[in-house]
Amino acid sequence: MSTPTPWLIEHGRTIGGDQTFVIAEVGSNHDQSLDLAFESIDAAAEAGADAVKFQSLQMDALYYDPPEDVQELYAKIDLEEDWHAKLKSHCDEKGVIFFSSPTYLGAVDLLRSLEVSLFKLASAQVGTFPQLVERVAAQGTPTILSTGLVSYGELERTVESFRRHNNDRFAILHCNSIYPTPFERVHLPLMETYREMFDCPVGFSDHTPDIFAPLGAVARGACIIEKHFTLSRDLSTPDASISIEPDGFERMVKGIRAVEKTLTPALRTDIEPEEENFKESIRYRLVLDKEKEAGSEFGTTDFRFLRHDHGVDCRDVRNVIDHMQAKQPLSKGSLLEWSHLEGKE
Repeated sequence: MSTPTPWLIEHGRTIGGDQTFVIAEVGSNHDQSLDLAFESIDAAAEAGADAVKFQSLQMDALYYDPPEDVQELYAKIDLEEDWHAKLKSHCDEKGVIFFSSPTYLGAVDLLRSLEVSLFKLASAQVGTFPQLVERVAAQGTPTILSTGLVSYGELERTVESFRRHNNDRFAILHCNSIYPTPFERVHLPLMETYREMFDCPVGFSDHTPDIFAPLGAVARGACIIEKHFTLSRDLSTPDASISIEPDGFERMVKGIRAVEKTLTPALRTDIEPEEENFKESIRYRLVLDKEKEAGSEFGTTDFRFLRHDHGVDCRDVRNVIDHMQAKQPLSKGSLLEWSHLEGKE
């Protein structure tokens, strides 16, 4: 299997490189307030996010004759189309990447007009809306695909669409569309299945209650982590209760960066210098358990083995017994040094 070349997105961020690409999924946690959306971008950037993602939602572009409960929901989560440019501009000012999940065809054209450097296809669209998938694939723009509601067959057809448009810059996020997801139903090894099936970067879109699953995903090779983000879990938005607040997000990013460092490969031909210094300090040395005259030979019962930072190493006891004799009188309890020994006559 080949190693995909990392994609340079913008603001110096890459996908598939040495550093995990971390997405703060603000989604609909703007609570219909542009100022709150701006504050969310600020907090996500400060917490270490590489990108901030929204959801391009418009009920009138999604539903035919929506029932009352859908109308009530979308009154809280619709994203005004004229916000997109403002959100992108604010992200640019903060040095993070703006992108969004288009859910209707017009949103793809809107995002393209803003020259976004990245698309996200949510599993709801991958699994149900091939026309939208086709339009995104045709853009030739790097795209992240989520899999929560997607079968293998649907994912294969999506990948075929991208490759038909000569767009190989796609990544697949393992995702559980269970809110929240119990840890025992996460099934992180699916990431590796997707990597083997499609030879592409993989990652994890997390809906668990804490930060442990993302850290485990990075340890298993995720190069992208997406986590729902909110300024407060007390917001009335539908996703706030399954989102993480800025302090938790920052802790997650710090954890990810720490895990990345633990994955630095190294050969174990030699132990580390610090380990070698400690090892030397605890070596077992030969301490005489009997008095010895000059010219005396040594036997197996002549020594105790005690730790010290110098003296004859216990590993050399056979050499001392077989080939050496006392060069001078030695008292019981003395630490044996090589200067006390000479070869047998």
